[in-house]
Amino acid sequence: MEYLEINNLKKKYDDFSLDVNFSVKEGEFVCLIGPSGSGKSTVLSILTGLEEADDGMIVLDGEDITGKSTQERNIGLVFQDYALFSNMNVEKNIQYGMDKKHKSKKEIKEQTELLLEYVDLKGYEKRKVTSLSGGEAQRVALARAIASEPKILLLDEPLSALDAPLRKRLRTVIRTIHDRTGITVIYVTHDREEAFAISERIIVMKDGLIAADGNPETLYNKPNSAFTASFTGDGTLLDASMFFEGASGSLFFRPESVIISDEPLNPQLYPSYLVINNVKIVSVEYTGSHYLLCVDYNGYYILALSLIKPAKNYVSLLINEESITRL
Repeated sequence: MEYLEINNLKKKYDDFSLDVNFSVKEGEFVCLIGPSGSGKSTVLSILTGLEEADDGMIVLDGEDITGKSTQERNIGLVFQDYALFSNMNVEKNIQYGMDKKHKSKKEIKEQTELLLEYVDLKGYEKRKVTSLSGGEAQRVALARAIASEPKILLLDEPLSALDAPLRKRLRTVIRTIHDRTGITVIYVTHDREEAFAISERIIVMKDGLIAADGNPETLYNKPNSAFTASFTGDGTLLDASMFFEGASGSLFFRPESVIISDEPLNPQLYPSYLVINNVKIVSVEYTGSHYLLCVDYNGYYILALSLIKPAKNYVSLLINEESITRL
């Protein structure tokens, strides 16, 4: 039995239906990603008891919590809007979530100091939360959620209100907290880069269903569908019959799988590659670490990466067949 089991969970609205089935191991860090309206936040709302499912079962640590109230589930939840108590300082906000009945003042103080260390806010105990920056407030919200010693921590777009540099810093903080405490985490985000950087496993959602489920490397390099391929990063989707006679379906590959040459290439010298000669460069974007090229191949666009800016308007391409996914 897995630590968290979500069995045939269903919820129907006027314009949307949710139908999911998945499990999570104890200590696992799982990201739910998908476009807006795919059902990510609805899953979290049902897990916490904020919404009631129409059908299905939720089992957490061997206990059926499907019909239990939010307070009885022992689940920690962090939103993007912090939800701190403005009349309490940082220390009191964190301690609000603690079960103080069986702890001495010394234990409460030590646990508070440890949590502040986890979120890199040591020395902030007496600060008013109204004086904190957005990133600092979110870290206090994280510490407070962990202080309640939940069986599982759910994070719903916790960094979406912050600027890009701060998001990168705080996702490292979140991952460090997970690694230090071993807490089970389900993290909802629409940011695929964030999901790949922080999680051990990603569940891709679309229209209330699970479209894909796997580790970041597999989802990126070997996507199971055109939707998963496009949602998890840039790439090129071409008709397989363009390269293989009688073939059906599509070929998908990432820009980094494409090697660029300024000169024509002899296909016989590259038996393990697709060779495409004399394609026109449509656009060149400099990203800071490389150039992203878009080239026109018989009316189809192909994306490719290059460390140097091509000197010519027409180039040749080498695509390693091992890096191509057939869909």
